Amino acid sequence: MNPSAPNARTEQIEIDASARWPVLAFFGSALLWLLLGGVMQLAAAMQLHLPDFLADCAWFTHGRLAPAAQNALVYGWGMNAAFAFGLWLMARLSATTLRHGGWLFVAAKFWNLGVTLGVGGILAGWSTSFELLEMPRFVGLLLLAAYAMIGVWAVTTFSIRNTENVFASQWYLFGAAFWFPWLYAVAQVMLVRTPVRGVIQPVVNAWYVHGLYALWFVPVALAAAYYFIPKILGKPVSNYYLASLGFWWLAVSSAFAGGSRLIGAPVPVWIPTLGIVANMLVVVGVVIVALNLLGTLSGRYAAARASLTLRFILLSVAGFLLAAVMNLALSMRGFAAIVQFTLLDGLRDWLTFYVCFSTAMFGAAYFMLPRLTGREWRFAGLIKLHFGATALGVVLMIVGLAAAGWTQGRLLNDAAVPFADITKALSFWFAYRTVALAVLLLGHLAFLINFVGMACPFNSHGNAPATFRTPPELGLVKGEGHA
Repeated sequence: MNPSAPNARTEQIEIDASARWPVLAFFGSALLWLLLGGVMQLAAAMQLHLPDFLADCAWFTHGRLAPAAQNALVYGWGMNAAFAFGLWLMARLSATTLRHGGWLFVAAKFWNLGVTLGVGGILAGWSTSFELLEMPRFVGLLLLAAYAMIGVWAVTTFSIRNTENVFASQWYLFGAAFWFPWLYAVAQVMLVRTPVRGVIQPVVNAWYVHGLYALWFVPVALAAAYYFIPKILGKPVSNYYLASLGFWWLAVSSAFAGGSRLIGAPVPVWIPTLGIVANMLVVVGVVIVALNLLGTLSGRYAAARASLTLRFILLSVAGFLLAAVMNLALSMRGFAAIVQFTLLDGLRDWLTFYVCFSTAMFGAAYFMLPRLTGREWRFAGLIKLHFGATALGVVLMIVGLAAAGWTQGRLLNDAAVPFADITKALSFWFAYRTVALAVLLLGHLAFLINFVGMACPFNSHGNAPATFRTPPELGLVKGEGHA
């Protein structure tokens, strides 16, 4: 037994106490957006096989509802959850308390005000029409200002760290923290503030969309995986000496890979070609990450039975690998010619955002929230419902979108098939996707209810004090391991 363990635990309690209210504010906001965005996404999916649904209200027509749902999920759920997890983990790995948390409350209010105005503006018909940049132009400055306040506190926490080591999870968090404002600011300037002309617009938009997924959501998910897998297993990261190479390889190659989304588009041919080459190079980084994470998990998969966090992280790692395979397949010109503009084309981004990122945040929440609140999860049945609905929904969506997309692409490429027949053939798959989204939404609702039961002070009388299993010692080897 390490004699410093009690002192380390006391230090962690102090760190968690300093992060409690800012993290709860961000994560509570994230869950509200997850539920609201999920409801809007479900309604938009229903409109594809029930055209009369909400058709009498201009605010809720499919052309407005679908992008509003996507923005609510990406900027509402995704960004808030990443802020909550990133601030907590940066404080933990820096072995220092989170200072001046009141300013983070202000930043959270401004961020969520911006998202609210943005989603409302899309529903009101003020969309800019650029994917993931549909929010009205006045929202961009508000979001960047709020992000700057959050980013300053993350950098400050790292600068006053009480540790000598900088871990892989911190690399990915810092990379994401600096890449997002660069991506968002450049896209806002070139597409919204002083728009470029002609074919440069889709090039910038494709670069931004790909960068948002690959350089923000994927790094945050990998930060969670690099932290929780060795933490829960008590085993140093396998082949840790390769981790820095994997980080930089993914960062550089992903930054140039957005052009592959423009295969067949009326743009200079070198742009999609550069994207194709970059996506092939991404494979090297993916292999390195797989060696690190799957090597650490080797022979220890049974540990997932005792750890809900580890189960969600395993889903996240699987999503990361599947998204990489899907991204590589869509970079092949022959395959892209068949499935472009189909449901299969959208599967890549859904795998990245939901299966890779969102499940990682679910796993992180089940680990960090009891430590922040000092209470156990109140409803054990809802925990099982959440994981079961998530796992089932993920399988249904992957199978359904893959089958529907391939069917849709094959029919679209057959000139003898009337378009009306294609629409009729897809009616079943649209209804199938609605069912899958409803299953996922049920899990989100269970998660939100459990979160309120734990975090709300008015319900504290029904919660048992949290008890934590002492984590196994890592047995660190020089150059390996984790905090």
